Amino acid sequence: MRSIDLTRRIAMGMGLALLLETSAAFVAAAPAAGQGGAATPAKVEAADEPSTTTKKKPTRRRKRRRAPALRLPAITAHGIPRLHVKAAYVVDEESGRVLFQKNPERVMPIASLTKLVTALVLLDTDPDWDRMVEILPEDVRNSSRTKIRVREEMTVRDLIHAALMSSDNVATKALARTCGLTKSEFVERMNQKADSLGLTGTHFVEPTGLSEQNVATAEGCARLLRAASANPIVGAIMKKQSYTFRSNRKPHVLANTNRLLRSKWQVTAGKTGYINEAGYCLVTSVVAPSGSDITAVVLGAPSNALRFAEARRILDWTFRFGLNQAADNPVGGSD
Repeated sequence: MRSIDLTRRIAMGMGLALLLETSAAFVAAAPAAGQGGAATPAKVEAADEPSTTTKKKPTRRRKRRRAPALRLPAITAHGIPRLHVKAAYVVDEESGRVLFQKNPERVMPIASLTKLVTALVLLDTDPDWDRMVEILPEDVRNSSRTKIRVREEMTVRDLIHAALMSSDNVATKALARTCGLTKSEFVERMNQKADSLGLTGTHFVEPTGLSEQNVATAEGCARLLRAASANPIVGAIMKKQSYTFRSNRKPHVLANTNRLLRSKWQVTAGKTGYINEAGYCLVTSVVAPSGSDITAVVLGAPSNALRFAEARRILDWTFRFGLNQAADNPVGGSD
C-alpha cells in the first residue's frame, strides 16, 4: 500500500511540474503569437492610432483614342479647293476669264446635260407650244423614273418644262419624236449645233442623255449653258423652282432638280444630269456678290448630295478668292 501511494505522489508531482512548465512556455510565447495571429492589447492600441503613411490611389489607365481616318484636306497647300469630282470648270461670263479648272478638256459622258442641246434643236423647229402630244409606249420604254404614263396627253409647253426642270426622259423622247424630224435627223442637228457653238470633243447619239456615248468637256458644258440661257424661253424655264400643269388624265407638279435654286445665291440657269457612267453632273450660273455672272460645272461627282456640296464649295471659294486671282493665272489643273 505504501509503495502504491508513493507512486501516486510521484506521478502527481511530475504532472504538476509538467503543467507549470507548459504554462510558463505559453506565457513566454504569447507576444510572438500576437504578431502573427490574434492581436494583443498593445497591438490593438497601435492599430487605432492614425497611420503616418499615405495610401497610393490606384492609377487609371487612359484609353487610347483611335486615330481618325485619313481624309484629303478640303483645300491644297495654296488654298485651292480639292474637289471630289472628275472635272470642274468656273468662268466669269462677262470677261471670259477662267477662275478655276480641273480636267477642263477631258471628254466625259454628260448624261442629261444633253437636254440643253435637245432644247435648242427643238426651238429651231419653231414648235407650237399649245400642240397636244400623246405619250406612246416607245417613249416610256427604258426611260428611267417618270410620272408620265402611256396615253397621257399634254402640251409641248408642259413637255419642255418636264424635260428641263425634272430631266424627264419620257417628255424629251416625245418632244424629239413629234417635232417633224426623224431620230437620225434630230441627232444630226444636235451635233451640228455643238459644232456651231465651238464645243470641241462633243458628240451626241440620242436626245435624252441616257447613252454614255453623249460626251463633252467641262469647258464645253459651260459654253452650252451660256447658249441655252441666252434663249429667253429656255432661260426662263431653268430659273423656275416649280411648275404645275394638268394632262388629260391627272395633275403634275414639277420640282427643279437644281437644288442651288433654293440656296442663298441668285441662280440664273442650270441643269443636272446622271447616269452610272457619267456620275452626278451639274452646270449652273450664279450671280456673284460683285454682280458678275459666274458659270460653274462639276462632272463625275460620286453622289447627288456631293454634286451640290462641291458646287457650293467651288462657288464660295470663287466669290471670296477666285475673282481676285490674276487674270492670266487660272487655278486648278489635272488630277
